[in-house]
Amino acid sequence: MKAERPNLPAVGKIIHIREEGRLFDIEMANGYIAIAVLPKEGPSCPDEPIGLDVDVEFSPFDMSRSKIKHFHTN
Repeated sequence: MKAERPNLPAVGKIIHIREEGRLFDIEMANGYIAIAVLPKEGPSCPDEPIGLDVDVEFSPFDMSRSKIKHFHTN
C-alpha cells in the first residue's frame, strides 16, 4: 500500500472574487495566483473578503486550486 501525500498548507491574500462567497483568486507571497474554493462545511465568508489573508490547503497533485480553511479578519 502506498502512503498518501498530505495536503500542503499555505497563506495567501484574496485579490479577486470569481463567485460571491464561494470562489476566489488568491495571491501567494511569491506572486503565484491560485484559485481558492470555500467548502460548504468551511468557515463563513466575511462581507468584504478582498485583501484578507487566508489559510489554504493545496493538494500535492494540483497546485492551481486550494481550499480555504480560515480567514484572517484582523
